[in-house]
Amino acid sequence: MQVVESAVIAAAGMGTRLGLGMPKAMIEVGGKTILARLVDSLRRHVKVIHVVVGYREEMIVDYCHKYFPDVVLVRNPDFRTTNTAHSLYLGARHLRGKIIYLDGDLILEPLSLEQFLAAAADVPLLVGVTEAKSENAVFAEVGDSVESPVVARFSREVRSRFEWANVFCGDRDIMRDAPGYVFERLAQHLPLHGCMLRLAEVDTSADLLAATQFLAELQSAAAPAAVAVLDRRF
Repeated sequence: MQVVESAVIAAAGMGTRLGLGMPKAMIEVGGKTILARLVDSLRRHVKVIHVVVGYREEMIVDYCHKYFPDVVLVRNPDFRTTNTAHSLYLGARHLRGKIIYLDGDLILEPLSLEQFLAAAADVPLLVGVTEAKSENAVFAEVGDSVESPVVARFSREVRSRFEWANVFCGDRDIMRDAPGYVFERLAQHLPLHGCMLRLAEVDTSADLLAATQFLAELQSAAAPAAVAVLDRRF
């Protein structure tokens, strides 16, 4: 058993499909940036968080210096000619132990993140999968067990009920010299243990609308629980 103690968030990309002229991690959803939501969720579970910056890096640098001075910022100066796999490698190369890797455009349900990290402690490499809903999905073919899925294949063409969630746990060298996309490097290790995550990815304007709705649903579900706690206190 090896507990996950570090996180790497890839936030260097240009987000051209969304077209807002800023890193996607800096987009506000429900009055709070995606980056803040990720950091707040992760810091409950890990000791170290690295954020990889590139495109308009000054926005994230200034933001983290103001709100998250404990976050380590890692530069990807070649963000225009490299991809997420390279950013993740840069973010992880000085870390030790098991690491959770995430794209910087995700909103995650806290409970499913907690369950994912617990499951990651028991396997060397764990891949996140989620219900297929994003516009540019990489579909994930899994076995019969949704509770303990085994990822057998990734595909952009062959549709599936599930998609690659852009979250995984592994060692610091897993993305070293990866020439293609992250899922293509992971595909070299198939079959892989998977874990279901409830999340929203913001890659296009339609995804942003869906993420806003997803967050509203999470907040609506959390509200009765908070009221119940208050009732028990008085």
